[in-house]
Amino acid sequence: MKFLTTSIFSLLSLTAFAQTELTAVSAIQSQATIRISKSTKRCKYFSASAPVTMADGSVKSIADVRVGEHVKTCKDGKTAITQVRQIDIFDQPTSPLTAVYLRPAEDHATPESPIVPALLLEATPHHYVQTNHGRKRMKKLSKKDILYHYEPSTGIVSSWKVGAVQENARHVSKAYNLETVDGTYLVDNVMVANN
Repeated sequence: MKFLTTSIFSLLSLTAFAQTELTAVSAIQSQATIRISKSTKRCKYFSASAPVTMADGSVKSIADVRVGEHVKTCKDGKTAITQVRQIDIFDQPTSPLTAVYLRPAEDHATPESPIVPALLLEATPHHYVQTNHGRKRMKKLSKKDILYHYEPSTGIVSSWKVGAVQENARHVSKAYNLETVDGTYLVDNVMVANN
C-alpha cells in the first residue's frame, strides 16, 4: 500500500512538472511571430540556405526553422540551447551579403598536418556576430577580431580569427533572420547575434 501511494504521488508530481513545462513553452510560442518585411534598409539577414544548428545537433536551412523550435548557441565557452521566438522573412532583399572568411585562431600548421579549410559566414553588413570584443556588425570586422565556432564532432567551442571580409559578395532573392530567447544562435556553427 505504501508503495502504491508513493507511486501515485510520484506520477502526480511528474504530471504537474510536465504541465508547467508545457505552459512555459506555450507562453513563448504565443508571443512568437513570423514577420514578413518589405523594407530591407539596414536589415539583418542570411540567405535561405544558411545552416542553423538545432538543439539535437542536426542542421536545418534557416528557411526550414520554425517558431518555437530549439537551437544551439554558445555561452561561456560551452554550448547551450535557446528557443526561436520570431522569424523575419525578407522577399527580394536589396542589401547584398557580406562574406567573412575565418581561420583557426590557434594555427599550429606543420608540413605533416592537414590544412584546415577556411570557414565562410555570409550575412548582411549590418548583422551582428559575437566576437572577443563583444557584438560587432559584419562590416566592422577586422583581422583583429575572433569569432566563436562550435565543432559538432567534439562538442568544443573554438576561436576563429577573421581572415578576410568581402563586401557585396552576392545578392539573394529571399532571406531570413531568427530571434531567439537567448539573443544568439549558430549559423554554420558560428555564433551570431539577433541584434
